[in-house]
Amino acid sequence: MQSNNGPNARAADLRAALRVADQLTAGPGARDTEGATNAEYEDGNSGRAIPPVGHRVAALAAALPAAGTGAGPTPGAWRSAWQDVLAEERARLSRAGLGWVLTRLAAGVFPALDLLEVGCERLRLTRLAYAPAATGPEVIRLAESAWTEPAPASGVLPPERAARLFLLAGGAGHATAGLGEALHKSLAAFVRGAHRDDAAGPLLLAVRATGWQPLERAAEAVREESGALLCLRLPAGWPTAPDDLVAALPLRTTVWLAAARVDGGSGTVGLVRRPLFAAGTRADDHHAGPMVHVPVTAPPPGAAGAAGDGSVAAVVTAGPEEPPSRWQALRVDRLELPPGSRSTLRYELRGRHRVELHHDGPHESEPTPWAVLASGTPRRLSQPRPVDLMVAVEIAGPQVDGGTAVEERLQEAAAVVDAVSEAVGAEDTLHVGLLGYRDHDPLHRAGEHEPVVHRFGMATAPDAVRGLAAWRPCPLRHDFATGLEHVPHELAAWRHLWRPDSHRVLLVVGSRPPHPRTRPPQVLRRGAAVRICPDRLDWHADLAAARHYDGLACVAVVDEPVWMEDLAGEPHLAHWAADAWGAFGTEGRFTAGHDPRLIAAAVVAPALCLPPDGAPIRLVVADGTAGEWQQAVAG
Repeated sequence: MQSNNGPNARAADLRAALRVADQLTAGPGARDTEGATNAEYEDGNSGRAIPPVGHRVAALAAALPAAGTGAGPTPGAWRSAWQDVLAEERARLSRAGLGWVLTRLAAGVFPALDLLEVGCERLRLTRLAYAPAATGPEVIRLAESAWTEPAPASGVLPPERAARLFLLAGGAGHATAGLGEALHKSLAAFVRGAHRDDAAGPLLLAVRATGWQPLERAAEAVREESGALLCLRLPAGWPTAPDDLVAALPLRTTVWLAAARVDGGSGTVGLVRRPLFAAGTRADDHHAGPMVHVPVTAPPPGAAGAAGDGSVAAVVTAGPEEPPSRWQALRVDRLELPPGSRSTLRYELRGRHRVELHHDGPHESEPTPWAVLASGTPRRLSQPRPVDLMVAVEIAGPQVDGGTAVEERLQEAAAVVDAVSEAVGAEDTLHVGLLGYRDHDPLHRAGEHEPVVHRFGMATAPDAVRGLAAWRPCPLRHDFATGLEHVPHELAAWRHLWRPDSHRVLLVVGSRPPHPRTRPPQVLRRGAAVRICPDRLDWHADLAAARHYDGLACVAVVDEPVWMEDLAGEPHLAHWAADAWGAFGTEGRFTAGHDPRLIAAAVVAPALCLPPDGAPIRLVVADGTAGEWQQAVAG
């Protein structure tokens, strides 16, 4: 045994003191050095600050003066010892073989795995085993003990914590006779008491005390006696559970997103699923798995639940041929999505097989069990009511410098007609009429100029789309208003074409508001005044009559002129236009370029019906190509 005054013993004491200080200040690499006597020194290679060595810890190492000086350890000696500690950690840390063992556990080669953790202050034996259909293992704690509890170690280790840790860290100047043998016997007895020879799975040893040589030697001896598969060497520390090791387990089964699929033509509803993470995918708390983006839509209007129910996104795990009744939910979230709206859900795989949802909108955990969601999904929607849709498009717009505003409005109107047709399903359910309106000619008097220049229908959706494609732009004759006031007046002539019990909608796709009947708004900064309608039509009264007598719903898609947003410059114009478009968009006002399916949802909402039993669709509805989603098998 070396003398306490030897240089090797002195260096070992300094390294042990630093390890103890690191452990007492919240674990390896703690950077909080406030109040430390040596906080000004850092290791230049790793950036890890020298841990604060308190008075009690320093006294254990400072009992040996530096050679020939009679003084305690110098700052240089502390710094050199800390560099040795870090170098030894880097050289001895090892997780080799962990992935192989975990893969065999996930594949079922090992029915279970017993994990023995040896720490600076505690011992723990944990069993990892998969329950049927589980994605990750169940963590079963078999035994846990402090080093001060089992004999004979309890009789050798001092009761004072700092002194005890100093011994376990290898403080050579204060070695106690029989320490190594006592640690070995105590650890072997702990293993024998908790891990039987006939255990279901092999033993894996993890030493959470790299560089603490007395503990490492005891663990190595027990490894040879017990036949443990591996001995991992990890930084000193003690997590509440072995998540850092278990997190590296690959997925045992595929993780899916469950959804509903609605066939608009037949009204049938089925369950589908889309793979998020395939079996074998790995992730841990330091390296996340891939981020998966999944487009979905909310249940269609009329088939969704109550406003507060929200749409439900369910992440499940299941085998390739398992029916929905056997799918196991990993997480179920309630999303606040408008009926029929489209959204993208982003899922990420994290450690311990946690699946995290990243979604821009509000969401919260949904308590309804998966079995209830699956069994409660209706199998068919009721036949939707007939929909009579009148589409009015402003076909006047600027044509200089290659202006395409009118062409874009016509394309947007056609896209909404297609989306409405898809939403209602059967072709004969939807009838479409078209009105194309332009500006008043400023030189004509009442009755001399007709703003409504196109009338088409009622027709099928494909015929209406072809009709829109044949229209051509008209010149822009006024900055602030157009002949929109003639559209409500025109509706009276179409009343005989409404079908009995149909859902009737006026969809206006335009830019400028209608001419007022009287009292035009004041223009403050622009040269041209707002003209009143030459025909003195009262669009407010005509629109109110259509809504009252025909049950007309009003939806508008507006590409707003710049001045409509200029409340400071033209407040009278802006308020007047906002009031007009608010009336024409009572059931829904959208800006140009909006998702046509959202506009279609506002158009057809009252026409779609719940299934005969009244059960709503709770699950999000599959979006994207059919090949990305798999139909659920029966059973």
